[in-house]
Amino acid sequence: MKKIALFIIAGVLFPLTAQQQVRVPMPPTERPFWFILEEGKKAFREHEFGDALALFEEARAERKARYTRMETVFINLLSIGEVRRFGDALDLIEKYIAERNQFDAAAALDELVYRVGRPALRNSAKTALSLFNKLKEYSEGEYWIGEVYRLEGEYAIALQQYSKALEIHVEAEKPLWNIDLLYKIAETHRIMRNWVQMEASLNKILAADTMWSAPESFARTAMTRTLNDSGINPFLAMFRYNNGATEKAHRLLGEFCYKSGRHNLAETHLAFAVLIQNSVLIEAARSKRYNFEYTTLDELLHEIDRRTELKNYMAESDYFRTLYYLSAALYANGKTTSAQGIWSFLAARADAGEWSRRAANQLRKPFVETTTF
Repeated sequence: MKKIALFIIAGVLFPLTAQQQVRVPMPPTERPFWFILEEGKKAFREHEFGDALALFEEARAERKARYTRMETVFINLLSIGEVRRFGDALDLIEKYIAERNQFDAAAALDELVYRVGRPALRNSAKTALSLFNKLKEYSEGEYWIGEVYRLEGEYAIALQQYSKALEIHVEAEKPLWNIDLLYKIAETHRIMRNWVQMEASLNKILAADTMWSAPESFARTAMTRTLNDSGINPFLAMFRYNNGATEKAHRLLGEFCYKSGRHNLAETHLAFAVLIQNSVLIEAARSKRYNFEYTTLDELLHEIDRRTELKNYMAESDYFRTLYYLSAALYANGKTTSAQGIWSFLAARADAGEWSRRAANQLRKPFVETTTF
């Protein structure tokens, strides 16, 4: 009995150190928001749209509740007199959290760092608090709610959801998500025949592209001159530009500008799209054969002919269609020789399908297409 008593007394007189203390977490009572979202995606893929919508809305509500709880924990921490003395210095506050075993506050900050990264906090308690508030919103959840409405034909509501998702997007949490959202917004405007808004959305994607936003740059001027004067093969032999995020925007804007009669702008957009597409293919060819040097489109496609992933890329990026509309824009701008070089390439390729036939027709009797939107 004495030994037992001494053990108990020792435990009272010498409590466990901070490193030794164990905190048993409460069993979770809710499914995490990301898990609910995945359940919603599964229902969406199975065309259970009513269930999917309910799950996406539940995920949105659970995320808001989660970060509201964390925000409250952090506010309570900052209200402690000792902590107020640290001002906005987050590093001192984190030291206090560790020393005083503020487990909930530590967990909340760990979550914040995981979501947005340490640099986004800027060693500022005020910034951390604002980020907790921002994380209450769920950009991906709003997007998927919009997807349900899109498939049900409610395009206006879907557009509102995509726009909200873009507005509340946290770049540090999901980099480049804004690009995906702008493409979705542009596509929805296209379906709704909102041409001005569609073009504006695509131009927002290009705004951060310094190569595009500096129209008087030497490189851009040289590219245009080479394409116009020497044709497609010298153009692709001399220049490389692999900006995959903007390729589709250039491609869609190029065709739209061509069909709306703005042939100069169409040519520039389509030249960028073709350059990006072929830069991808040339880099892939070099990864297979280190000494590969581009000479002609025919040799490039022969080099990658048996690579399924590149064939898929060409299909996804409308490779032959883009070349056709570049040649059409060149012809409309009076660059007949350069246009004919692309038409000849397309006309000789059976795998170009419709664009081979259309190129052959242009070779026989060239004309500028007109479209009424």
